[in-house]
Amino acid sequence: MTVLVPTVLLPTGLCAQSPPPSSWRRSVEASGSLLYGAASQRVLNGMFSASSETARRQLRGDVQSGYGDAVDQVSGERRVIVRNTRGTFGVDLTPRALVSPFAFGLAETSLQQRLASRFSAGAGAKLTVWRPDSIRGGFQEDGSISLAMLGEETRGIRINDTTPAAGTGTRYRWSLRARYRTRIGESLRFSHLTLYQPTIDRAARYTMESTTTLAVPLRSAIELTFTHRERLDSEARDRGAPSNRDGQMLFGLRATF
Repeated sequence: MTVLVPTVLLPTGLCAQSPPPSSWRRSVEASGSLLYGAASQRVLNGMFSASSETARRQLRGDVQSGYGDAVDQVSGERRVIVRNTRGTFGVDLTPRALVSPFAFGLAETSLQQRLASRFSAGAGAKLTVWRPDSIRGGFQEDGSISLAMLGEETRGIRINDTTPAAGTGTRYRWSLRARYRTRIGESLRFSHLTLYQPTIDRAARYTMESTTTLAVPLRSAIELTFTHRERLDSEARDRGAPSNRDGQMLFGLRATF
């Protein structure tokens, strides 16, 4: 005896489908450093970043903030030594091509460099000189250099109304950037970025930034990070800063989702 079992065919559009994977990648990082002895010092930093990349475009942005204070063990006085906030955004067209155009912007404040505000925006082109065919462990390895032009508006922190507005105003700059990211062995990730931005009319008037990061994955989405960051502004002392250099060495944790 043959048993007939009725079959119901559903239209293709009604079949259950899993949603396409999101192209967005987000990370949260908390880091800090602590010194003690003749002077007690603590520095805390937090950062949130997000990026999305396809063959046609890459969007990226981040917000980071830092705070630090120091206590003199003799006098017991506490004073703020670090207070800054920075936000950046960028868009790259055809980011996987050999040469890709991009646009970017920045907004920041910094007590160390006596910046009440700094806003800048520009555009340029990036040349990727090295990129392996495969992505190992979810980490993109590459080496690139870029050239751009930007406009900048800087306002300094005034001590009083009679302080001259040196080291402030409108600047037009070149932007030269070199970046290198690679894996060292199976468990260490290395990245370095150097950014040099002289004014178009005076090479001795410049800002420069160097960031080197080592990351060790602890789990699939959590990394232990060590970061050395150096920022220089040739006009910081003109605004009343104690030094043109602002450097930090930070240990932290980064979660990616």
